[in-house]
Amino acid sequence: MTKNIPNETLLEKMAQIIALVNTTLGIELTDEDFTGGREELLQLYCHQACQAALAQCVPWLRELPEGEHTAVDEILVRLLEKEFAPLMGLYLPSDEEFLAELAMFPMDLARETFERLATVWGSTFWPRQDLAGMAAHTLLTLRHGDLFYHILPRADWDTAHIAGVYRPASLEKEGFIHFSRVEQVLRVAVNFYSGEKDLLLLTIAAEKLAGEVRYEDLLGEGQRFPHLYGVLNLDAVVAVDEFGQDEAGAFQLPQKG
Repeated sequence: MTKNIPNETLLEKMAQIIALVNTTLGIELTDEDFTGGREELLQLYCHQACQAALAQCVPWLRELPEGEHTAVDEILVRLLEKEFAPLMGLYLPSDEEFLAELAMFPMDLARETFERLATVWGSTFWPRQDLAGMAAHTLLTLRHGDLFYHILPRADWDTAHIAGVYRPASLEKEGFIHFSRVEQVLRVAVNFYSGEKDLLLLTIAAEKLAGEVRYEDLLGEGQRFPHLYGVLNLDAVVAVDEFGQDEAGAFQLPQKG
């Protein structure tokens, strides 16, 4: 039996295995002998590389209860694999196969939920390589279902707590409260809140809203935004985060669920 060599690389260890088998059995293994298992090995290595990357980029995942940790980890690793596997010519299981694999874990992930998460990953989080932001959004989606976002000054949120409901000026003026989907909120921030200080970002559970939500394209831009016709009941707000700009002037979505 061989001894572990400190700091040995994976390739060195693989070479040791081949040499041990060859020497023990008096044969000579070649690359052709590994044709069938090579892709499986590479897929496994890709999967573990994505898991290791996620652990480094989103360390707070380890603080979650096991079920939530597993759910967010498996979903994000799958999304990472969809980015990397095709670049290396690796086989990528279908979404149906992936969802079937997830069914082995104690989680209930509807296909439409995964598809929605995959869409915002591609449109919003992956272009910024924002794994922590995607993890936070995924966790809150799994906990609360469909989500809306709303930007407001901290003082307005303080006033809402005193009043017991959130009733911004736009409700009196326009008859509704402006919401955004996650893929829309950064654009709204840049267009209407650049340079403003002491902003908050509310994450709102659609299922908990007492008022009516309508999707409307009031500016004729070809993009419909969710609008709440009525006051915002505070129990629908599932997260409140500071929402500032970095030195380059870029807004960042919440980095922890």
